Amino acid sequence: MSSEPDNTEKTAPAPFVPDKPFDDANADLILTSCDGIDFRVRRSVLTLLSPVFEDMLRLQPPGGDTIPSVTMSESAIVLDPAERSAPGTVHELGQIRYLEGFIDSNPVAVFAISCSHEWKELALRAARASLKFPIRSFNFDSTYPTAADIQLMTTLHYQALLQYHAACSAVSVQFTRSLSLWSSGSEIDKVWCTCSTCPPSTLRMYRTGRGFINARQWMAVYLKAARKVLKRRPLAAMDDSELMVDAFKALAECSTCRSSGFRSLQDFAKTTLTSNIQTAVGKVELKLPF
Repeated sequence: MSSEPDNTEKTAPAPFVPDKPFDDANADLILTSCDGIDFRVRRSVLTLLSPVFEDMLRLQPPGGDTIPSVTMSESAIVLDPAERSAPGTVHELGQIRYLEGFIDSNPVAVFAISCSHEWKELALRAARASLKFPIRSFNFDSTYPTAADIQLMTTLHYQALLQYHAACSAVSVQFTRSLSLWSSGSEIDKVWCTCSTCPPSTLRMYRTGRGFINARQWMAVYLKAARKVLKRRPLAAMDDSELMVDAFKALAECSTCRSSGFRSLQDFAKTTLTSNIQTAVGKVELKLPF
């Protein structure tokens, strides 16, 4: 006997709508589920649910036209009960993602907060990002890191960061002192090694069959400027035009170098020098007490 056809109309499930306390009209922070549902919360409430948010939210004080949003990996139907029953576990993932947004702009604070919760991977990333800043400069015009950033971390964590920064500076600077550290067969055929018109520098290397090869003076001028910057910022951009101004002026006076020297110097700074520095810095160990 055949069964009766099911003529019941099938409807899509109703969309998930968060209710209290995640529908606050006065929210100053939004947690967004992976399926696009917004959980609107107040920072003060979130801090009570998960106290580790207290330090993290210092990075972005309330105010401004846009409410900050943290994207979560969970769907709304999973996130809602999890937030209510075990907010600390779920919020930790959100906190890490939230902090990741500040790595480039405020790596020291991200490092400090990461260390306080022993988030080692995030601490390592923040420490590396800090290499673009002169965090070991303590002069009258130094503005970063701020006292508030430093107060977020322990003495041991701060010491580890400074030692890491200094070690990275030492390895990056070495590439501006000797041609042999970065010169290859292709590099020594560039105009800064082959030109016989403009004056040579004292930077030189030995190659079998060619004897001693000296870099042109304008290359030494650039490397000196780069060295000064790397002492303070181990991962500074080596193709910054300000570093090349004096070298450009010098090579422009040479009829041989001016034809290809400008592009060659830019390519060298952006590729050869930068890649060597990044590789060397990547081998420096950040010694954390956890």
